[in-house]
Amino acid sequence: MWPASYFQWLTKSAPTGVVEIYPEVSDSYETNLSNVFIIGDLTGVPLLKLAAESGVNVWKHIRENKTEALDVVIIGSGPAGLSCAYEANRLKKKYVVLEANLPFQTIQSYPKQKPIFAEPKETISKSKIIIQDSNKEDLLEYLNQLLKKEPIELQVGKRVSSIESNGSHYIVKTESGDIYSTHSVVIAIGKSGDPKRLGVKGESSPNVFYRFFDPYDSKGKSVVIVGGGDSALEAAILCSDYANEVTLIHRGKDLQRPKEKNRILLEKKIGEGKIKLLLESEVTEITEQNVFVRSPGSSNKRKADLVYILIGNLAPISFLKKIGIKIQNEKSTLDWIGFLTLLSFAGLAYLGKASFYGPGWFSPVATGFAGLTILGLVSFIFLKWKRGVKNFQPWILIRNTYLLGVFFYYLFVYLSATYFGYLLFGKYPSFHYTMLYSLTILVFGIRRIKVRKTDYILYQTLSLIFVQIFFLFLLPELILPTLGDLGYLGSPDGFLRREIFPNDAYWKAYGFILAWPLSMGVLYDGGITNFWLGYGLFFTFGIIPFLVYRYGKGAYCGWICSCGGLAETLGDEHRQKMPHGKWAYRLEHSGQYILFIAFLLTALKLLGVYGKTFIPELEMGESIADSIKWIYDLVVDIGLAGVVGVGFYFLFSGRIWCRMFCPLASLMHIYAKFSRFRIFSEKKKCISCNICTKNCHQGIDVMGYASRGIPMDSVQCVRCSACVSLCPTDVLEFGEIVSSGIRYDSIQAKLRK
Repeated sequence: MWPASYFQWLTKSAPTGVVEIYPEVSDSYETNLSNVFIIGDLTGVPLLKLAAESGVNVWKHIRENKTEALDVVIIGSGPAGLSCAYEANRLKKKYVVLEANLPFQTIQSYPKQKPIFAEPKETISKSKIIIQDSNKEDLLEYLNQLLKKEPIELQVGKRVSSIESNGSHYIVKTESGDIYSTHSVVIAIGKSGDPKRLGVKGESSPNVFYRFFDPYDSKGKSVVIVGGGDSALEAAILCSDYANEVTLIHRGKDLQRPKEKNRILLEKKIGEGKIKLLLESEVTEITEQNVFVRSPGSSNKRKADLVYILIGNLAPISFLKKIGIKIQNEKSTLDWIGFLTLLSFAGLAYLGKASFYGPGWFSPVATGFAGLTILGLVSFIFLKWKRGVKNFQPWILIRNTYLLGVFFYYLFVYLSATYFGYLLFGKYPSFHYTMLYSLTILVFGIRRIKVRKTDYILYQTLSLIFVQIFFLFLLPELILPTLGDLGYLGSPDGFLRREIFPNDAYWKAYGFILAWPLSMGVLYDGGITNFWLGYGLFFTFGIIPFLVYRYGKGAYCGWICSCGGLAETLGDEHRQKMPHGKWAYRLEHSGQYILFIAFLLTALKLLGVYGKTFIPELEMGESIADSIKWIYDLVVDIGLAGVVGVGFYFLFSGRIWCRMFCPLASLMHIYAKFSRFRIFSEKKKCISCNICTKNCHQGIDVMGYASRGIPMDSVQCVRCSACVSLCPTDVLEFGEIVSSGIRYDSIQAKLRK
């Protein structure tokens, strides 16, 4: 039923996976605690080879120690921790490795004969730990021999209980009472925390296990394995050589995550009748003899002497929280105060600049928002000062100083114009807002180019900066008014001042870039002329569809649009904050309703303006549209595009407006259904690390496409290139589908090596 069928057509059953929870770690492996680093699997990259490399690379960021304390305490003795220790030896640093159990405990817990993949193949290892294609037993033998041949400062049976700051260093305590004074801490404990549970009746039965050790345990038994990742597949494959029967249950429509080698082996075993695969199925109850399974259209019972629930592990979040490490997207009191402060400033900015041509109540409300912003800033700074600045970062200081300067500049401009009649430079607050908006894109755009070193991001960011500064600031605000005052635009009845800028409305130049219905004035405004009607229709329904067809929606959203310009620059650091839950996937259809309302209002307006000459009664359509339009302007243009769009930047990503509400983006979703643009993936290289999905500030489950090798055709994609450039195994690449096959983009979106 419409609109459900329409939305289904738009999304085409796109994957809607969620992101896993990890600690918040910078590009230098540092947490919110100064000189406390996290490396290895706990950073979200489940590859032994890259874990070992992180143990070497973290030393590039560990600051020089000028005290008598240890240079570093390394917690964990897996490949990452061991690699970090060997690099410490090479650098002649003072260190100790603390291990709660035995060395390589996580690898010890792998099932027998578990295959080890030395991915990514093209990565040249700098670590002392050399990971090669092998199996669990061979890897353990190699690591133990290395440790025997070249010992490190390793203490086993030392479970860390606390890490406390003590001025310029940390005090690390263990459960056995040991105390270590250190300048820095490197946490390399892996992700093997508590196992994820199904939450069904009978899950605590004695025949249920959350780890798989020895396939021989399944000899002569009926085995049920729940899961769809590599661990589940590997367990099923190994058990199939001993068990009477093996059933693999997965809730998804297909197996997205496993490595290609495991998938091929599984298909072979299924073909031999040794494994029964149940997709789109869920366990509803477990007994000591059976597992009850619900599948599409039926429910059945499977014999189960052994049940392995292998659906992943939860990161050791409780330990990390205990020592004060911030978890990704976890909102603290300080975060909420910062959010409300920014939201208040957005209210001040948009209602403040609109107060000079809008209803009289805009001014007192904007002033109220100004007061809330000041109150929020004072509270935020006070709490920050009270907690102390433990992690000084030059860029953070520069960024926050700039943003404070923007606030106080605009506050002065607004208050002086509203209450004292003083216009700075003779310009209304709307001019200053646009100037600050453009300056922000320039400042944060330069930083993005410096930090995200790809050719694609260089050209994309330069395009966004140029379009914003020239077409959306200098041209309408300075160049055209100056040319008009000097008489270079002709007489009032000439074509330029009659058709393009009627009544010297130079603000209409925004319509050259901001198309309908993002800018309703292009096709709606009462002073609409034949030029703007023709140009607006051609731009929205001609140029943009062509761009989307050839290059995807991101050709406009990611390279031209001012909303995208701010999101890709100011919002670049916050792209991981976009919600990926079920409610977010439902809310992203809101823009379609706004698009429908915009279409109705514009149709009524145009019908009234151009139709009343022939049928006078049609003038009623214009009256109806005008009586409703102010509500649309208030709710959509000021409320959603302005207050929400900017106010949500530092808490819920800078693309909330673009993804959820923008009517032009929603129109382009329809165009994108026919686009040739795709993000192609090399499925064999995908390690299902979820980094691509986590960094998509449009909320797309990119990994859901990549792990299955399906070309990503989501209508939400804005070609920001984050998924391509941040993929640790270079799985993704921009391209288009042409008659001869696939044509990849010539501009490199991957990080320069």
